[in-house]
Amino acid sequence: MKEIHLDDKVKLYYGDVFECLEILPKNTIQTIITSPTYWGKRQFTNDEREFGKESLEQYIHRCVSLFSNLLDLIKENGSLFFIMQDSRMGSGISRTQHFSDKFFREHPSWKRNGNSKEVHGNRSKVTAHHNIIKNTSWCGIPFKIANELVDKGYIWRDYIIWEKPNPMPDKIVNRVRQSAEYVFHFVKNKSYKYNPKEISVIGKSGRPRPMNQVWTEAPNPEVSHSATFSPVVVERLLKATTDIGDWVFDPFVGSGTLLKLCLKNDRRFIGCDINSEFTRVCKRIITSYQPLRIYSHLSDH
Repeated sequence: MKEIHLDDKVKLYYGDVFECLEILPKNTIQTIITSPTYWGKRQFTNDEREFGKESLEQYIHRCVSLFSNLLDLIKENGSLFFIMQDSRMGSGISRTQHFSDKFFREHPSWKRNGNSKEVHGNRSKVTAHHNIIKNTSWCGIPFKIANELVDKGYIWRDYIIWEKPNPMPDKIVNRVRQSAEYVFHFVKNKSYKYNPKEISVIGKSGRPRPMNQVWTEAPNPEVSHSATFSPVVVERLLKATTDIGDWVFDPFVGSGTLLKLCLKNDRRFIGCDINSEFTRVCKRIITSYQPLRIYSHLSDH
């Protein structure tokens, strides 16, 4: 674990998230908003500790282990949000193009039916297989993680469907286009910090009411990154569950959307990432912060 930046408002680390857990302050973090690399879809490093390189079961186990440890660390009235898109078995953007044939022999669930980089130059398909889940089937990953956290005694308070108005193009004609991700909200106590006005709209009666479960928002259009948060979605979560001066944690800082929002809204931030380039980007954000422009497509429906 390497310290990239430390002051009284921002603490930024480069390294594995489980190493970061060992130095996180206990009972200090108010809210965690994060999104691990999705299983079978993207690869950002060659580090074997990066999330998503495991078998399906190992990935679920690691996420459950991480999130349960994080819930134990936060304040008694704190919140954990994790954002995740499900994966289909046997499909997605290849995460395995850098792996050797020896890796495929040792990890047959990741064998790509001979479509190795050297033989076919295949960089766009992944053919991970499973003994039970058939190809083209949803794996149900976010919900399996959520169910295990419930079984461990944590409170699954809510889930929000984040609908993207501009999803990736899809040539499939026998199903709908994948355009949504899930935002899961977990707490460890039924009494938790919540500012309802931050997730409210004015209804037809002219009075505020809670927002609907489906939020239609575009990902961050300002950065070049293949898996960015929607700043509108994240800012709502942030302001709904924290106050000025509260500590917020993101174990996968990525392009730094949450970092920028914490700087903008006077929250204190702790973050880490196993990708050194992402931490360099976040360091530049800290030293030359420019407010993040927010683009909202939400309508009252």
